[in-house]
Amino acid sequence: MDTSKVLLILISLAILLQSSELADASVEDECKIVTAADPNVDYNFCVTSLRADPRSGSADAKELAIIAANLTVANATSTLSKIEKLLGDSKIDSATKGLLNQCSSFYKDVVTAASGAIKAISSGSMGDAKKQLTEASDKPQDCDNLLFEAGKNNLLSKEDNDCTNLASIAQNIVS
Repeated sequence: MDTSKVLLILISLAILLQSSELADASVEDECKIVTAADPNVDYNFCVTSLRADPRSGSADAKELAIIAANLTVANATSTLSKIEKLLGDSKIDSATKGLLNQCSSFYKDVVTAASGAIKAISSGSMGDAKKQLTEASDKPQDCDNLLFEAGKNNLLSKEDNDCTNLASIAQNIVS
């Protein structure tokens, strides 16, 4: 192989590595902005969550907001499955099942709101997206408060917090 081909390969590799570093910095930069705007969101949670999606490596802010909203939908859907399992548990009393049914309704609202936000972000309607993501971040806390008041907050507290944080990440990126 001649020197010019080797040089071309090395330059291409250097550019590729540099663009990869810039993409990683984008996730980190967005997470710094998010955690500055919302101190309840943990920086490492933000970075880890966004990086879980392979598209985040080359994503711009709009795409990162969509990724975070998709993660919100996935988390809410998973939480709905957990709620269904808890509702089928014979050891859980009927009063707690009533609370879980309310939480199920809240999480269905999260799926609807975050899905709507994805469409709004994609079409450039950031005001609508922000409104829907605010709802998506509030609903899990409604569930958490409901269960906390009944002394049952241990049932879904991690799911509630994770879902709220994911929606907050998307909301703050949109902002």
